[in-house]
Amino acid sequence: MPLFTKSVLFLFVFISWNTSVLGEFVLITNTLKGKEALNLHCISKYYDFGVRVLNFNQTFHWKFKASVSGDTLLLCSFQWGKAGLVRYDVYMKDRDEGICKVCRWYVKEDGPCRQESKHLSCYKWD
Repeated sequence: MPLFTKSVLFLFVFISWNTSVLGEFVLITNTLKGKEALNLHCISKYYDFGVRVLNFNQTFHWKFKASVSGDTLLLCSFQWGKAGLVRYDVYMKDRDEGICKVCRWYVKEDGPCRQESKHLSCYKWD
């Protein structure tokens, strides 16, 4: 095999491996209008990220690697002020892969909003 072909093949394998190792990122920012502190608790099938308290405009973020099997799910529950507990799946591989490598969520009273290219897409709580 010519050296050029070997080099191209090596580069392709290296980039593919690096991309899969880097994984995805989730960022959650408290953008509640009342500027209340946001209680946040996120879990996956294999990991509990613990309870966090985010002040207004504060962000919690983490990196993870989606499973090859397609069952990656990150579920978060949210609570603020006198509001009841609400929840949302902030990452579902089948839904989000290819849409966001870095999933930026902004928590609002009506539901979470995700940055998708140049606009926010807002959703209702689960």
